[in-house]
Amino acid sequence: MEYANWLSRLLLHQGFSRQFAFPIVDNAATAQAIGLLRHVLPRQHPVPIRKPIFLLCLPRTGSTWLQELLCAHPDVGYFTHLMHHFPNAIQEACTLARLLGLEARGERFIRDSVVQGLGSPSEGLALWGEWLGLDPACLQYEALTVADLEPGTVRDMRQTMGIALAQFPGRSRFFCKNPALIPYAPVLAELFPDAAFIHLVRDPRLTANSMQKLLVRCDEQLTALKAGRARLTMRLDRFIPYPRLPRLVEYMDRFGPDDLRTTARLWRDAAAFLDEQASRLPRLLTVRFEDVLADPAGTVQTILDFCELPGFAPGHAAFRELCARTGRVAHINRYQGYAMITDVCRDAMVRLGYDPTAPPPGTNV
Repeated sequence: MEYANWLSRLLLHQGFSRQFAFPIVDNAATAQAIGLLRHVLPRQHPVPIRKPIFLLCLPRTGSTWLQELLCAHPDVGYFTHLMHHFPNAIQEACTLARLLGLEARGERFIRDSVVQGLGSPSEGLALWGEWLGLDPACLQYEALTVADLEPGTVRDMRQTMGIALAQFPGRSRFFCKNPALIPYAPVLAELFPDAAFIHLVRDPRLTANSMQKLLVRCDEQLTALKAGRARLTMRLDRFIPYPRLPRLVEYMDRFGPDDLRTTARLWRDAAAFLDEQASRLPRLLTVRFEDVLADPAGTVQTILDFCELPGFAPGHAAFRELCARTGRVAHINRYQGYAMITDVCRDAMVRLGYDPTAPPPGTNV
């Protein structure tokens, strides 16, 4: 753990031990106290949401790293982890953090060499869950349309995104990476007809294994949180961190969540789902994470061109440093089941440019 100052250490020292896929530790009292600042701060107006960028992917595809690269862009704003914990007091929480210099950085509970902090990009899973009516305990697929959403929900969605964007002065494009949104890409396209969608894929032999690893980490963390002293916001026996694709329940019944046959089929189905929805997503670009690893700067430039964003300035030190760090990890993975995964995913692999006869690339990302 790294803390920006002694006050950060005092206030945030428990934060990383209480991580989860979404905020689950009750912080209502803190949120209420922070919210009092709205009585003294000038009212901030939300930035209009135009041409938002959505990164769609399965979990464990390298999406967090691509997110880091894209969110370094000077025109891009996003939900941060701080905002995700205080969604009804985004301006107040961000203002307080800036005034006090609050920041803490450490590895995610997944233990995957990814270091994040209060200001790092967040998937905003709890926010999207509230807006789209998603229950973290429910695995059922539901084909939503805009007509299924209350007008107030759509208004709140745009306003919250706009207030988040307002915390990044001068930035005009909202970005969101969230694996849970794959099944809801069509409704996002209805809500934001000018949106750009990036579909990130990664070799299924690695993704299917890594999704299993994520499930194990979520189980371990939820068990630790329930055994701890913190009050939780919900009773949750188990959280399955897989997108609610149409056949998820079927695979859960046949194989269970802990089986590579489930995650391999979800990889295949996610690719097929977005292929089937392509006509409803007129601005959709598919990117392979292997290409990000091989040429981060070039691949990001392709994405920026697609999103109608200017390239990074040649002297952009933060982006250059991120590109240099791409692919560097400290953990070691031990994966298996490659032959079975290849059999399940073969057709989609070929369609997406993977050679089923070649061994998968390195397994440590």
